[in-house]
Amino acid sequence: MPATTMTSESTILASLDVSTAPRPWKNPNFKRTTRRNKTLKQILTLPPPTNPDIPTYANIEAPPSLLPQKKYCDVTGLEAKYTDPKTKLRYCDKEVYGVIKGMANGVEQQYLGLRGANIVLR
Repeated sequence: MPATTMTSESTILASLDVSTAPRPWKNPNFKRTTRRNKTLKQILTLPPPTNPDIPTYANIEAPPSLLPQKKYCDVTGLEAKYTDPKTKLRYCDKEVYGVIKGMANGVEQQYLGLRGANIVLR
């Protein structure tokens, strides 16, 4: 290879090298911490907390949620936004509503029974 080709290749490679490019988004004073996550064995061998009311990894009991309970579609299992006023079945979109309207008598009672909301429809 000629020497001119070698120098031109090295200048091209030097211009494409991104390791020397300035990185203004990086913090030059950043120090990586030595803190690591604990393993399950380490968590379970920890002494119990002094205040038993505070939920921890070992104490899975927590206070009830303040948010309202989510309602799910009785047919698909997706989150339901609507309720059929006649059958009281929950549904997520108009396609499922069409399926509910096309159900035979008694099938909606089985869906309500699965949810635990047995009612007698007239």
